[in-house]
Amino acid sequence: MIQDKIVITLKDLHNLQEELKALKKSVREEEKIKDEEYEKLRKMAKELRAQIKDFEEQWERDLFEDDNYNKLREMRTLKEEEVAGVSEKLFDIVDGLPPKMHEIKMDTEEGQVRVQINPDMKVFLNGKEEKRRM
Repeated sequence: MIQDKIVITLKDLHNLQEELKALKKSVREEEKIKDEEYEKLRKMAKELRAQIKDFEEQWERDLFEDDNYNKLREMRTLKEEEVAGVSEKLFDIVDGLPPKMHEIKMDTEEGQVRVQINPDMKVFLNGKEEKRRM
């Protein structure tokens, strides 16, 4: 008796799911844009994207051939390495501090900076955490 009710209910559920599937397919068909102007615009947009990509790739090739650009990139890399080295030195010094809260105020060309070092050895400059660079 109960098994028969379960079987009937499952058949009803299956039929409803099939009807829903057919309805969803019909809705998708109705939502498709079937217009020549639209297709033409889509094709033009695709061609424009390809042209933009080609232009960007050519620009990048030209840029990598430019000596000035390559020198700037090299200088940037060296400066990033220098910053990482000084940052590591800072954290080595901080590691030597006793585990308690420290606060230092210092004057720089941009104005006064508040340096906070908390017990878990994080450094904050004006409330913004200074990350360890390696």
